[in-house]
Amino acid sequence: MDGLISSSGFRGIALKEITPSFCLAMGEAISSLHPGVHAVGHDVRFSSPLLAHSLALGLNSGGSDVKYIGLAPTPATAFYSRGSAGGAMVTASHNPPEYNGVKLFDPRGASITLSEYKRIEVSLQERGSRGKGIPGGIRQGEGLIDYAEAVAAASGSGKGRKVGLDPGNGSTTLTADLIFRLIGIKAQSINIAPDGSFPGRGPEPNEGSLGGLSDLVRSKGLDVGFAFDGDGDRVAIVDEMGRSIEQDTALAFVMARSLKGRKGSVVVNVDTSAIVDFAVEAAGGRVIRSKVGDPYVLEAMLKHRAVAGGETCGAWIFPSMSLCPDGVLSSIVLLNLLDEGAMRASEVRAGLPGLTLKRKKIPCTNNEKLPLMGKLEAQVRNVYCEEDILTVDGIRVGFSDKSWVLVRPSGTEHALRVTAESPSENKTLAIMGEFVKLVERTKRGKK
Repeated sequence: MDGLISSSGFRGIALKEITPSFCLAMGEAISSLHPGVHAVGHDVRFSSPLLAHSLALGLNSGGSDVKYIGLAPTPATAFYSRGSAGGAMVTASHNPPEYNGVKLFDPRGASITLSEYKRIEVSLQERGSRGKGIPGGIRQGEGLIDYAEAVAAASGSGKGRKVGLDPGNGSTTLTADLIFRLIGIKAQSINIAPDGSFPGRGPEPNEGSLGGLSDLVRSKGLDVGFAFDGDGDRVAIVDEMGRSIEQDTALAFVMARSLKGRKGSVVVNVDTSAIVDFAVEAAGGRVIRSKVGDPYVLEAMLKHRAVAGGETCGAWIFPSMSLCPDGVLSSIVLLNLLDEGAMRASEVRAGLPGLTLKRKKIPCTNNEKLPLMGKLEAQVRNVYCEEDILTVDGIRVGFSDKSWVLVRPSGTEHALRVTAESPSENKTLAIMGEFVKLVERTKRGKK
């Protein structure tokens, strides 16, 4: 089970690491900790129905009942988790087709915490006496219409907009077009057949995979295009000229506009561009930074009663509507904000400064990471004592002109990641150089 658990749930190679027997045991473990009714859904991956049924049977074996949603976006499973004992989504999100995993939700429809995943992991290892009571049952045919209507209810207007959609052969093939029709928009769509091999563009919507959506927007004269990841919790955007809108720019626009007319805060992670700070502070708001990962963003949002939050992967959270990132909901929120400002999609970039961001990896074994980060923090606090130092996830130093640098252990490689950003490319390179040297000196045991 080593390496399968993270803040985003259990994840690994389908049928080798994430197996039917693993999911069966997980269902029993979840039921022993949280008996009751659980929603279960899955994405389009070929292994997902088998794993989801195994998980459901494990829940039944542990005495819990199951609302079996079947093929659905992750935020839909979160929606049907509300008011129940919880929910489970079989998905590997934006990862390649050979992966799969399980993401869990609490009775609020929010991702469970890493500590709760670890409780389940311990219960899995203690398996033995479960499954001997009265089994639970499965209720099928829940459908997605209640979820679709709830998302559509978030729409302000947008009816005059011409919209392009790219579900990417993922779970939103079932919901995206339906939801837009419910708000009065007959969208133009591509990659609409659910397919676990993700033949259209792969499961992750990024600048390099949006060519088809860009062509659709240009050829049909559309106002905006939205692409969603494999399980539907992320969104990427194309403007009316078919140009991809940078994710940090879109996040800055949405966070700032969400604060319009009210004081408050938004939450982003420590690795987020300072363009969000410029936009949010200009709107009279405050930026709070969390650890990387949408569950950590949500945790900080709830703690600080933030208006909104998100990450630059396109996972945005609007707590007044949902505690789970939802790509289709996010696209509707963006349309609302464009309508309020009578704006075109290309104007999302207006008024935002140009910043230069650089990234570098420094080799570092997993055994070295923790002691090295401890020594490095002491060095940073000594050298940069007058700057804004944040250590919620790695070490982040912020400067008065909104330049910043982050040193953070990689979660997937034997490396430390150094990220620097500044209004000036020369300053970005200078800050990057300073911190790379500081890390390397610290590794060698020099001050």
